[in-house]
Amino acid sequence: MPSFTRRELLGAAALQATASAATTRPNILFVMVDEMRWDAMGCEKHPVVSTPNLDKLARQGVRFASSYTVSPVCSPARACVFTGRYAHVNGVTTNAIPAANGEIFLPSILKHHGYHTAISGKLHYTPRRFDYGFDQFWSFSSEGPTPELGYQEYLRLKHGSPAKWPIVDGTCPWPDDPLGRDVGKFKYPREDFETEWITDRSIDYLRSRRNQTQPWFLSTSYLKPHSPSVEPDPYFGMYDPAAMPIPKLPPNARQIRAAQQGQSLRHYVDDERMVRVMTALYFAAITHIDKELGRLFGELDRLGMAGNTLVLFTADHGNMLGDRGRWFKGLQYEGSARVPLLWRGPRGSAENGGRVVNKVVENTDLAPSILESAGLPVPEGLQGRSFLSLARGKDPNWKDRCYSNLRAGSYQEGQWKFIDTGELYHLANDPKEERNLASETRQKDRVEHSRERLAAWRATQPPPVKIAGMSAPAYSHITDQERGEAVRTAPDKQVRERKGRPR
Repeated sequence: MPSFTRRELLGAAALQATASAATTRPNILFVMVDEMRWDAMGCEKHPVVSTPNLDKLARQGVRFASSYTVSPVCSPARACVFTGRYAHVNGVTTNAIPAANGEIFLPSILKHHGYHTAISGKLHYTPRRFDYGFDQFWSFSSEGPTPELGYQEYLRLKHGSPAKWPIVDGTCPWPDDPLGRDVGKFKYPREDFETEWITDRSIDYLRSRRNQTQPWFLSTSYLKPHSPSVEPDPYFGMYDPAAMPIPKLPPNARQIRAAQQGQSLRHYVDDERMVRVMTALYFAAITHIDKELGRLFGELDRLGMAGNTLVLFTADHGNMLGDRGRWFKGLQYEGSARVPLLWRGPRGSAENGGRVVNKVVENTDLAPSILESAGLPVPEGLQGRSFLSLARGKDPNWKDRCYSNLRAGSYQEGQWKFIDTGELYHLANDPKEERNLASETRQKDRVEHSRERLAAWRATQPPPVKIAGMSAPAYSHITDQERGEAVRTAPDKQVRERKGRPR
């Protein structure tokens, strides 16, 4: 009979206890959409867009009405969510830049604690070859270790199409405009559109876990309502462009856009009809996602999983939709930086019941909140803070502030937002950010306070997160050569010139 040391026996007991605890942990359904403004939902009293399933989720759980991204572009925002750390710390300061060596993402942490993990849709990390802690990987493009299971390969095999968004000829009114050429009706049947495909793969995954005791984490990550402005019928013609609530373009919008060069042209708009058409398709994409979420949530109910599943819905960043004559993201204004956040805990959770939280939360707060909800320790080094107590009405001293950085930085404290291009807004009195108060004498101290807070924040560099007993994931250390190549080819020239920084 084999003999064991006391340490080996204690280790075995600890592993058995961990495995036992894992079977009682909640499942986690993490839904992220791309480029969705916070106000494009019925529960935010939007006058046009229909989102009955998101509205129902808000009534069942809690809605965070002042949720912000800490870096308003795709890869940085997503890395901040999954690391719980700010972009200048985790190293993902623009698209196509790898994380700093030593960074660990949430799926790996959950996997370490006994979760099975999967993603269906967009991840948008570099290098693209890694699984980033996901056991099952269905990519909307060619990301991850199994591109043959991705949406792009699905379209190629079924329709012979090398493109993800082929359109019906003649459905784009502006084929020669850098922005307007995004418009068009999807060429193939609705069931072959990426929004439906991502839902189908998510449902496949839920069904595969039906009789398993191991808890799961599923990231259902839709590209929409991100560009291009392509949708299948019946969504392509769902909303009347003439009825769209749109902002008034700046009087010099045409001159401003004409002064842009290259890709910058895509981020400016000077044509009211184009704004109306693309806004109508943007809202249609959101309604399409909402319809698919009804299907996904319905399957969760049908499989008997809903009661023990944490469900959350958010976006990586927003879209200006013509505000200030701008389109897309990358700015610190509300349209770009403020995002939806709905959270429904497992059945019986104290945060459920339709509460609305108006205090400011950051997307770095998601990782620690998920870990706490799962009954897992929040590792030292995460810069976000769990908002569970706030969601339950039991955190009167909540931080109520947000830091953000991309090309410009911002510091928001309550209703005051400072942007370090020399702008200060009071959002309660000026929700459209039209009255810059930074030059007012009585705001001098507030401006200086905000600058100081931003400078101190940027100087903060906590070491990488360490988790006892967890091996370093393969993606957490890449060679200087691979990093250098990624930095060299990054799309943002300003960030390329700052260089990537390994640890």
